[in-house]
Amino acid sequence: VRSMLELSRIETGEAKIVKKQFNIVDLACQTLFSFEKAVNDKHLEIRGLDHERVMVEADEDLIHQVIYNLTDNAVKFVNDGGYIEFNYTSDNNNTYVSVKNSGQGLSREEITKVFDRFYKTDRSRGLDKNGVGLGLYIVRTIVNMHGGDIIVKSVEGEYCEFVFSLPIVRQSKFISKRNTPKNE
Repeated sequence: VRSMLELSRIETGEAKIVKKQFNIVDLACQTLFSFEKAVNDKHLEIRGLDHERVMVEADEDLIHQVIYNLTDNAVKFVNDGGYIEFNYTSDNNNTYVSVKNSGQGLSREEITKVFDRFYKTDRSRGLDKNGVGLGLYIVRTIVNMHGGDIIVKSVEGEYCEFVFSLPIVRQSKFISKRNTPKNE
């Protein structure tokens, strides 16, 4: 129900982007805490949370939803004793955030459909009885709303990695000058 409501808000334009600068590494750490029990139960190694600050300018609540959905999938589909890895890189235009997990991965056919509305892989149907196949659709929609993109890379039987981009934070080119009184 929550996914359907969120999707409705996005599609009707009710979900407004309120951008601010924040450290996306901190957001990933905070998000991961909500999965602590599952991470411990599966004896997972968590990588990439010791990364330096990575500042982005985006809607923090919406990007939290992106990281939450990607982390939720990573925790569901990682193999016991496996790993979940967060990575952050930038180029001249974008900051890239990746969430990668070891495990079964996705087939080429699944990769082409994974962002479709209501799509669930056969494996997903067996492991996730509560989901309706909207999580990744919502992720892509939110990332696109921010001017970014998302891709998936996978090798069956090894890993699955989702990489999303956000436009890089630009420093203002204009420095405000103090108004000083003119001498008369």
